[in-house]
Amino acid sequence: MARILLLQLKRIGDAVLTAPALGALRAADPSAEIMLVLAGAAGSLAPLFAEADEVLTWKSGSWNAALLHRLREWRPDMVLDYTGTDRSAFLSLVSGAPVRAGYAKTTLRGLRRFSCTVTCSASVRENHTIDFHHALAHAAGLILPTVGDAGHLKIPHQANTFPLPARYIAIHPGTAREEKFWPPGHWAALLDHLHDTHGLPILLTGGDWSFEQEQIARISSLTQAPVRNLRGTLTLPGLARVIAGAALAVTVDTAAMHLAASFRVPQVALFGPTNPFHWAPRHDRAVVLQAGIPAGSALVPKRTGRPISELDWQTVAAAADGLLTAEQVVPAGAGQGAASAKASP
Repeated sequence: MARILLLQLKRIGDAVLTAPALGALRAADPSAEIMLVLAGAAGSLAPLFAEADEVLTWKSGSWNAALLHRLREWRPDMVLDYTGTDRSAFLSLVSGAPVRAGYAKTTLRGLRRFSCTVTCSASVRENHTIDFHHALAHAAGLILPTVGDAGHLKIPHQANTFPLPARYIAIHPGTAREEKFWPPGHWAALLDHLHDTHGLPILLTGGDWSFEQEQIARISSLTQAPVRNLRGTLTLPGLARVIAGAALAVTVDTAAMHLAASFRVPQVALFGPTNPFHWAPRHDRAVVLQAGIPAGSALVPKRTGRPISELDWQTVAAAADGLLTAEQVVPAGAGQGAASAKASP
């Protein structure tokens, strides 16, 4: 396969979901040279992509001259454009690759009309995002082995900057979209239950969005459980380390959910209006709950959920209890260690 350039210029969660595609490419040809381009905040995840030979970051508001020069100098043989924007089309053209693959639906206008030599007709409505990514490589003529969704990221040594409890629960209630917010009262009742029932330390993580800060502050004011609030204190690699080492992670549909899935952490993933068919963790230690849909229902495309507030905390608590008491739940850090070992050179 020689040199392959992967363009993933979307959000942090999209970057995490690109890791299985990179893992499949690496498994197909260990000698291939693989470069990944991320964008913005997602670029800080670069140290986690141990299966990439090089990771570059596109910075908005910059000429990105060094990045463009590197692409021209590197001269890939193939580009897989997972982004489908004029910006990624520009990078694809600048690379000079003879084979440039993109999704048919995204190549109908702008610079994208000229950037692809190969198009993929797979429908994002009919696929989980990871499968959608794999389809692009197949359309480009690559024969890839089947790989699991997890095990393709590695926690970098520089993320180990603070001590963690031997066993703990990670809670990530925030996201960039307010319609995904579970009510603070529900979170507080869940935290009280988890503390009273299991007695494990609870680590609360989150970002710096103003409405996310307000959400976490409200949860903290309502819960009686002793919670260690790490909001705003973690880098993305640091967040990955906290999530990867947890005995249980409970999150809404956000990047932290995808990180938990990447390390096969026992997790409860909460969905409201967004359809988990496209985004949900698919490993055997994940419970996916969607408002308005009976627990355990098959995930199907084109299904609309209900407001996430309609998902009661008792259902979430029951799922969390089941994961924490199940025999397959292993001590904190086991998910991180397994993933690190697989990804290590």
